[in-house]
Amino acid sequence: MVDLLSYLKEDTINGDQVTRVRGDSPDGGVAGTGLDPLPIQSVPDRYQYLAPISAGGMGSVHAVRDLGLLRVAAMKVLAPNLAHSSREVQRFVREAQITAQLDHPNIAPVYEIGVDRQGNRYFTMKRIEGDTLADWIARAGRQDGFSETLGDMMAAYLKVCEAVAFAHSRGVLHCDIKPGNILVGPFGQVYLVDWGLAILGAAHTPTKETQPLVIAGDANLDVGGGPCGTPSFMSPEQVTGARGKFDERTDVFGLGAVLYNILTAVPPFDSEDLATCLDKATACIVTFPPGDPTAPLPIGLCRIVKRAMARDPNDRYQTVDEMKKDIDTTMRGFPLSTEIFAPGDRIVAEGEPGDCAYIIVRGTCVAYKMIQGQKVVLRQLGPNAVFGEMAVLTGGVRTATVEAVDDVLVKVVPRQLLEENLGLHTAFGLFVVALAERFKELDKRLAERTPARTEPPAGEPD
Repeated sequence: MVDLLSYLKEDTINGDQVTRVRGDSPDGGVAGTGLDPLPIQSVPDRYQYLAPISAGGMGSVHAVRDLGLLRVAAMKVLAPNLAHSSREVQRFVREAQITAQLDHPNIAPVYEIGVDRQGNRYFTMKRIEGDTLADWIARAGRQDGFSETLGDMMAAYLKVCEAVAFAHSRGVLHCDIKPGNILVGPFGQVYLVDWGLAILGAAHTPTKETQPLVIAGDANLDVGGGPCGTPSFMSPEQVTGARGKFDERTDVFGLGAVLYNILTAVPPFDSEDLATCLDKATACIVTFPPGDPTAPLPIGLCRIVKRAMARDPNDRYQTVDEMKKDIDTTMRGFPLSTEIFAPGDRIVAEGEPGDCAYIIVRGTCVAYKMIQGQKVVLRQLGPNAVFGEMAVLTGGVRTATVEAVDDVLVKVVPRQLLEENLGLHTAFGLFVVALAERFKELDKRLAERTPARTEPPAGEPD
């Protein structure tokens, strides 16, 4: 095993190997600095060498121009010191074969695989102009206007979810999902790259429409027993390296860790010491740093992160599609269920706890209180009127009873929707709750002064 303490937290661990990446992106970002160019004499005849992009322990990536098609591509070259290792050659070829067969708009296509003039393995793929999501997060931080930036990041993030869900449909796990492996172009292009740690056969069985991938040689090249992935984004099962326990929920965890990074601008298991990262990933205690009260973290998305990053895979979303649907719903707002009440039906009762509010779609209701044994009618309620919100906002009990006067159709607004969209635990939420408490007290005083009447007065406004 390597001495993990000698490496930084963003290194990718593959069993007993650690890959340290220099430059920007492992698969084609903006050209880095201080990188060695590819020897001209090794470049295949069909390509014109342009510039180095990035380098790491397993190889390097370079920008080249295809002289036949006249397009710029990214050429990934296996490190020369690994060229004589049949296992590392197979691992390199396997990455190219997996990526090439994952034909999806958010997975960078592979163009060609071959051997250069010096005998080094290479494959070429789409050259992606732009930044990594990690760069984007670092620039955005939690600054003014973050809510607008968050919307753009979430649009890119959902495309990554689609790419992972597609890979799972082909029987492939990524196993190293992190912002540094997500490339974002200037015109909405989003690509999930670096499939070097991918595992075949651990996702659900492919359907007839999505046939399994074909890989030459050992499909998974298990290294056995060591950590696998990037420590600051790693699931507990990846820390132990128990690949037999990897399944779709391992990538769900990785997607949750990326969402955590988007929301907080820091990795979930952040530390300058790699061993500490691994300890944190093993414990898997997900806490959110204190946020700016003027720009609170979205409660709904935080809830999704917590579930996606649950220590026990059984407590996570079971598929990426399930997680994505929850994100879509949370971003749009919950679809409201409807209920129908017949004339005389009691919709809410005074003194009962309130866990939802109501919006009248059709029909008329009457709200009343019982004061000294007398039924005191407070108001009539018609279409678009809202009731029941006081108890939800204050966490108290219903202050009045509401009955249907005729056939009534209502939409039900659950407390969770109000908590997540109003942020009841934020500074703004405290303001809303304080107003609700004042209206509750005012309502109580007015009700005590209101003379009893058994029927609503004519002309009572809706």
